[in-house]
Amino acid sequence: MASHITRIICFAAALLASAVAGECRTIVDMEGRSVTLPEKISRIVTVGPVPVLNGFLFAFGRQQAIANGLPRELTRKFQFVFAPDLATRPIVQSSASGLAVEDIVALRPDLVLTMDRAMTDKLASLGLPAVLLKWREPDDIKKLMGLLGDILDQRNIAAEYIRYFDATLARIASTLGAVAESKRPRVLYVNYRRLTQPHRIAEWWIPRGGGRSLTDDGRNEESVTFSLEQLIAWDPQVLIVADRGELDLVMAEPRLRDVAAVRSKRAHVAPAGAHLWANRTIEQPLTVLWAASILHPEKFAREMLESEMQSFYDRFFHISLSKEQLDEILAGSPGR
Repeated sequence: MASHITRIICFAAALLASAVAGECRTIVDMEGRSVTLPEKISRIVTVGPVPVLNGFLFAFGRQQAIANGLPRELTRKFQFVFAPDLATRPIVQSSASGLAVEDIVALRPDLVLTMDRAMTDKLASLGLPAVLLKWREPDDIKKLMGLLGDILDQRNIAAEYIRYFDATLARIASTLGAVAESKRPRVLYVNYRRLTQPHRIAEWWIPRGGGRSLTDDGRNEESVTFSLEQLIAWDPQVLIVADRGELDLVMAEPRLRDVAAVRSKRAHVAPAGAHLWANRTIEQPLTVLWAASILHPEKFAREMLESEMQSFYDRFFHISLSKEQLDEILAGSPGR
């Protein structure tokens, strides 16, 4: 405990010394909190939804700056493809033991990124430079990238991503045209093991991909739970699950054999790159394009999707993926 307090005091003293020397600045995060940061950001700790936060940093080419590794329960293979050094970084959180605050302090971060207010307040109370990012509404990603562009002094990259985001969605909308309501399939994104629609962001990307989400009732809750009987009554024409294990469960369930998506073999595993595409991820424009390709394959060929993926990862993550790697991302996660 004494060493823990000593580290915090030392960090605070170093921050104060930097401020006196004129090497600090103050930013306002997405919760309206003022945070003092060093002028140069070299060491970053990501806490909470680590793969999501890492993805933002990949887009700024800051893979080397990430000081912590991936919690085992959040591990995704392609995080290590995009940032191989993550495999050697210390893990500072787990679902079993929570945050290893002392280890975070020992990493001497210039910046700590979180997406949870209570966690942010806890870290800030210890003198850590904790910045809260929010992504509740679809357009929040643009505000978030703008803030990170300011923090990392890479405003040009933030602006480039925002332009790409808007242009890609506009191009998809143009290709879809005025798709009649009757031509928009009924879509259900589901965590089948828990029978939930786990992320409200799907109510945004499903219609932009040309579908009708069966859980889009104007809800504000992040997730909704329903029964198997309700799923059957909805009779989705397209079913999207989070991993291949769930797809196997769906296809093996005799009670689902007459559901339209199962009967026509239109049950799909969501792709998984830096993060699961069906959830919040820097890859969100690719999510919409993928959704359009499975909902309206006559308008969006797989080759078009693969070409866009290749361009995206080369442009923002600075990595050239092989055809086999693109196929693996599109095949989705085998589960954890």
